[in-house]
Amino acid sequence: MQYHRYGGSEVLCMEEVEEPHAGPGQVRIAVRATGVTPADWYLRSGMLRDIATVDFPHIPGMDAAGIVDEVGEGVTGTAVGDAVFGLVPFVDQGGAAAQYAVLEA
Repeated sequence: MQYHRYGGSEVLCMEEVEEPHAGPGQVRIAVRATGVTPADWYLRSGMLRDIATVDFPHIPGMDAAGIVDEVGEGVTGTAVGDAVFGLVPFVDQGGAAAQYAVLEA
């Protein structure tokens, strides 16, 4: 799911996107659950654009839980198959409301 402009729920659309990959110090997870918080609504509506801008198109969602399926260089203590939860760096990339998301390890 992503959006191409600020607005209400009507701007959300289901689209195919490239799968993200874990970079150094990151893990990629197969998302099993994500939350929707007031911060997500405010960000999508544009109410936060003076303090937190996003690049469009933008995949919403900050909180994610899932199974690690890719581990970036330098990551220790986390392995493929581990169940994890964490925050997606939404301003840089966004993306908890997707099949895969990248988290800082």
